[in-house]
Amino acid sequence: MRHVLFVSGSRAEYDILRSVIGAIDATDGMRASVVITGAHLAPMYGHSADLIEADGVTVAARLETLLNTDTPSGRVKSAAIQLSGLADLLVDRRPDFVVAPMDREEAITTALAGAYVGIPVVHIGGGDTAEDGNIDNSVRDAVTKLSHLHMVTTERSAERVRRLGEEPWRVHVVGAPGLDRLVAEPLLDDETLWAELGHQPAGPFVVLIQHPIITSADESGDLMEMTMRALLGVGRPVLVGYPNSDAGSQRSIAVIDRYVARHPDVFFGYRNVERRLFVNLLRRAHVLVGNSSAGIIEAPLLGLPVVNIGPRQVGREHSGNVLFVDHDEAAIAAAVRRAMDDEGFRASVAAGDSVYGDGTAGRRIAAILRDQPIDARLLWKVATY
Repeated sequence: MRHVLFVSGSRAEYDILRSVIGAIDATDGMRASVVITGAHLAPMYGHSADLIEADGVTVAARLETLLNTDTPSGRVKSAAIQLSGLADLLVDRRPDFVVAPMDREEAITTALAGAYVGIPVVHIGGGDTAEDGNIDNSVRDAVTKLSHLHMVTTERSAERVRRLGEEPWRVHVVGAPGLDRLVAEPLLDDETLWAELGHQPAGPFVVLIQHPIITSADESGDLMEMTMRALLGVGRPVLVGYPNSDAGSQRSIAVIDRYVARHPDVFFGYRNVERRLFVNLLRRAHVLVGNSSAGIIEAPLLGLPVVNIGPRQVGREHSGNVLFVDHDEAAIAAAVRRAMDDEGFRASVAAGDSVYGDGTAGRRIAAILRDQPIDARLLWKVATY
């Protein structure tokens, strides 16, 4: 039986991987397991390991690696701890494939460990790119060169991976796995959703997910403050979630906590929330604000307008639902008003057109890994440039 090992360090990353994990387990002759690490095991970020365990997936190991720090060097040191643990784990378990997820530190530690110990590395999300100066772009390309199979989301991404010198037979266009659960998740009624979230906004509302950027980590608190002021100026309820664990996140969290405590129109929607609740929250939102990749990848399929603030995600392949604005209070407020009140714009977004596929990526990836020969050709990387 083929064993596919997944590594996940954050709630957003796990949500993307979940449909692939399920598809592997549902495929004859295959099984999946997950290494829980990074922010999943940190109480500050909601200890989202609990959500994974509640999902019933097989947990291969728990690697506690995230240092309690808000600095760029802390992220590197955490990755070093993670790399050491993964190397030992892969040697001990010898899975048939190890999955390197997207573009955070888990991706590069997984790819490094797998490549060095001779485990075929499967990279999900390679070839994607943005013009935001974020370290994720470099990590993504580095993981591509360390990986043996590439599950990319679009043909444009596939072409970039091939231009990096990867042999075409290694590259598979499967769509974005994050869409799979949007399609499959049942619709919850209002009473159930708001009872479980603990609050029902009065009227149209904003969901805010704003992550820090490594190049401006010291300013993350000020940038979150600016966004909060802009949204309060619009005068609509705001449901805000915690950012990821990147450098600067603790500054952002301090601002979020202060606004939730002082302003009746700002509600702490979640540290971590079950996927079924998050999907149904986005289905009811009037606009998603911030800089989350959910606005680029998942939101179009839901017909949800997005206001993307600042450089993060700029230049990334996207659908017509996204309004890009600088981190400027007046510009943010104007874009949010347009996204919420411009009926022409909202109608154009409502069609749900997405460049990232149709919600079947998990099944496609499972079929590819079921049929892929595991041999010297797979492990022997040859550059085509």
